[in-house]
Amino acid sequence: MGRHDEQSKPDGILLHGYVSVTGAAAGVPGTPCLAPAGVSDIAQGGTVRVGDEAGHVIAVTTLGNGVLAQADGGYTCNFAFELRNLSGGRATYTIMVGDRPATTFQTKELREGKPAVIPVSPATASSSPS
Repeated sequence: MGRHDEQSKPDGILLHGYVSVTGAAAGVPGTPCLAPAGVSDIAQGGTVRVGDEAGHVIAVTTLGNGVLAQADGGYTCNFAFELRNLSGGRATYTIMVGDRPATTFQTKELREGKPAVIPVSPATASSSPS
């Protein structure tokens, strides 16, 4: 996968990050995992669309394998993605994964190596307190 419709000359920006799905089953961090029930649109091979400030898709890539991580007393299943040689001339990039709303990231932070982290929580059938 890669860039398309990118009009600016590439200046070597690496856009990398991951989708972090909460509610993963407990296990050994670093081992393979699947997103929990209720998150059917996040999986290995899922499409990641990167857009400009107006939301026009300029590049596409896919999610990698899910990897279990421990966070805030629970577990997440993280799906990495990466795109190379995006233009650094934009103020922001929007990232759209699966059926999720777009998330906006500042180009300056991405240029400095900060990962684009997209948090996702499984849909719950009940809003009862736990």
